[in-house]
Amino acid sequence: MKHKLITSAAFSSGAKFLSRIIGLISTLILARILTPTDFAMIAIIAIVIHLFDILSHTGAEQYIVQKSNVYDEDLNTAWTLDLLLKVLVCFSLIILAPFITTFFDKPELTIVIQVASTTLIFNALRTPGLLLLKRGLEYKKIFYLSLVQRVISFIIVIFVAFYWRNYWAFVVADIVGAIVFTIGSYRIHSYRPSFSLIKVSEQWLFSKWLLGKYIVGYLGSQVDTVLVAKFFGNIQLGNYHMARDVAMLPGHNIIGPAIEPLLADFKDHKNTPNKLGRRVSKVLCLVAFIVVPITSFMFFYPRLIIDVLLGKQWVIAGELLGVMSLLFFYYCFLLVIESALTALGRVRVLFYFDIFSLILVVITLLTYLQMFNDLNQTVWLRVLIGLTLTLLIAMILHSFVPLKFIQVGITLVVSGGISGISLALSHWVTMQIEIGQVMMLLVSGSIFCATYTVVTVIFLPRLMGTTLGSLIEEYR
Repeated sequence: MKHKLITSAAFSSGAKFLSRIIGLISTLILARILTPTDFAMIAIIAIVIHLFDILSHTGAEQYIVQKSNVYDEDLNTAWTLDLLLKVLVCFSLIILAPFITTFFDKPELTIVIQVASTTLIFNALRTPGLLLLKRGLEYKKIFYLSLVQRVISFIIVIFVAFYWRNYWAFVVADIVGAIVFTIGSYRIHSYRPSFSLIKVSEQWLFSKWLLGKYIVGYLGSQVDTVLVAKFFGNIQLGNYHMARDVAMLPGHNIIGPAIEPLLADFKDHKNTPNKLGRRVSKVLCLVAFIVVPITSFMFFYPRLIIDVLLGKQWVIAGELLGVMSLLFFYYCFLLVIESALTALGRVRVLFYFDIFSLILVVITLLTYLQMFNDLNQTVWLRVLIGLTLTLLIAMILHSFVPLKFIQVGITLVVSGGISGISLALSHWVTMQIEIGQVMMLLVSGSIFCATYTVVTVIFLPRLMGTTLGSLIEEYR
């Protein structure tokens, strides 16, 4: 069983990792084919489709996986409820599309959103046999199916973007990807669903709280993009969307997966608050030593990073990336803090905190944007709100388990100091030689990483009162 669990985790993580890598490569290629205006349209389409997808989220996977015994009635009800809701939401979106595009002042997106909404139905048609595979920790088949889907979508989006040169490439690729995955699901599992609503009341009782949490969480993560779409032009929105994606790349693709194993033992210490507080504080210190240098490098070299990765047309994104790197900074700490609260069973606290955060962000940004029209200052305001909320939720966690704020604060100062030394050295070296932008990014990044690593290896064990070998063994 242990071997099966490890193998399943490997395939599950591998599927996510490959999906992120393929997504990153396609984004870097498309950034040089399409314009910031196209990406502005893509941002609006994605926000609308994902929001309506969440409105039809039944929590079928969580419901099936957590049950002790699963019968055909459970699977058929989950599949039927998901399909009915997504069909309803799809038709609602088709009807509401003209009003939504009027709100964003983008009437040309009406037909695009209506066509893109069909992906909801295609996704709902997948066999619930996939849930049985996940219950049985049989992720190998899902891994290969996901890989095939991502590769086909990648080929489609690049091909269509190259010939059509507009945002329709993403819509076509998403629809094709949804159809491929749905057809493939019936090839990798023999279960064939049928219409049934026998267990609908039982499942809805389980799912209704999940639905509220997903809606509030998604709105909180996208409200700033919605407001930028409403108050600024296409070029600014496209650059904002891309700068935000680049800023969060390390969080979604590196830091998040890297700290995930460190969070697994929180639940084992939930009955010993002092010990859990020490564990969380230690993880926060480790995260600081990883997050601070990445944030510092993005903050110091924003235009260089954007020019090399995306090209010269993304000038505004280069101006925004430095400030947006702070979004990545507090996101990683939030991930640790929220995981600790979840381990303590304080999910309701998180839900109310998400609602409070959403209201605060909406009121503050909306008030500011009605008086001023400055995108840079809007980003700064969003960052300051995020940092404040992160500190607030840390204080809430501290009321349940004692955190070592002084130790974490010292770690932030030390890692910031080491980052400053590393930046100064890398900048001095690159100023002594004349090289192109790509080589400058590689050289400055290499010198920065090498300097930071060497100095950190010396200071980190002493700061945390242990040895480097012990830290590595504990992480393993």
